[in-house]
Amino acid sequence: MNPKLNELLEQANQVYPGTVMTRVGQKQDGLLRMDRAEQSALADRLLIEVPDQTEADFVLGNELLQLVLTLNGITPQIYFALTFNDEDLDQQLITIATRLHRTVLHAITYQELAKQGFLTADTVAAFLAGVKDELSVEAANVDGEDLFRLLTVLDAQVFLAAADKAGLADLAADVFATLKEDYPRATAQAEKLVAPILAANLKDSRQIRKQMVRLFTGLDESLTELELPTVNANQYVTLTPVLSQRQLDGSVANLYEVFHSEMTDFQTKETAFVGVGKQDHQNTFVVTPPKDEADRPKFFTELYQTSVKELLTKLALPYILRQ
Repeated sequence: MNPKLNELLEQANQVYPGTVMTRVGQKQDGLLRMDRAEQSALADRLLIEVPDQTEADFVLGNELLQLVLTLNGITPQIYFALTFNDEDLDQQLITIATRLHRTVLHAITYQELAKQGFLTADTVAAFLAGVKDELSVEAANVDGEDLFRLLTVLDAQVFLAAADKAGLADLAADVFATLKEDYPRATAQAEKLVAPILAANLKDSRQIRKQMVRLFTGLDESLTELELPTVNANQYVTLTPVLSQRQLDGSVANLYEVFHSEMTDFQTKETAFVGVGKQDHQNTFVVTPPKDEADRPKFFTELYQTSVKELLTKLALPYILRQ
């Protein structure tokens, strides 16, 4: 194992409540695909597996860094507590939101991997090959693949920014030119979406969360411009809050508004009500009021008077304490 990768594995094992292991398959197709990594847990063991040897150290390093960031309470996580009662639609929305979330995390992990020497000219070539394998070239008019081209090219621009800082500026510029030629609409939209992420200080949990919320909103703006259906991840996705002690001790009414949703609570199968931040309008929690309409006024009065910390604890939702 690459010594640097072994160091990352040791870091993960220091914070994981068990044992983290890695495994790489025998195939080698020359394609770098970040979605190939699979995680499986058995008892207290976590196996991170990459089926293909192509730039496997980069893929494993990315997974280990994300794991460490999560377990150290640095990066907000996403949860899916709502359903449209349509399995295919739910899965599509989960896939989209997960890719958006990971793109912001990649702005941290790709840069760190570049610093540690994992990102080379071979990595860039394999990454471009992976993009071309996943996507067809854009047609003249918007089609059913435009959204996923945008998601892929968005992540590619985060990757190329890391490559640029790794001393591969000329190669990164060539790849960007190729993306612009093959996927002009996706590249133009991705440039607008990626700029705030790359400019942000992503060492701060609050800023990381802010960029996630901004990307959820920005994607819908891009899709509207392309005349495609929006994702509305601000409502669909529950995102870990980053709160000060004062905010945690304060009442729910200080920070959140609770709205009736057209979606269903995934667990209770009842009509859901979503608690969204007054400032960022992002889903932070989901509640189900009593079925009896007569009991609902008391329920919501007590909900708004409850402290934020008490509510999150009751709902078993994690939060990040702002320093």
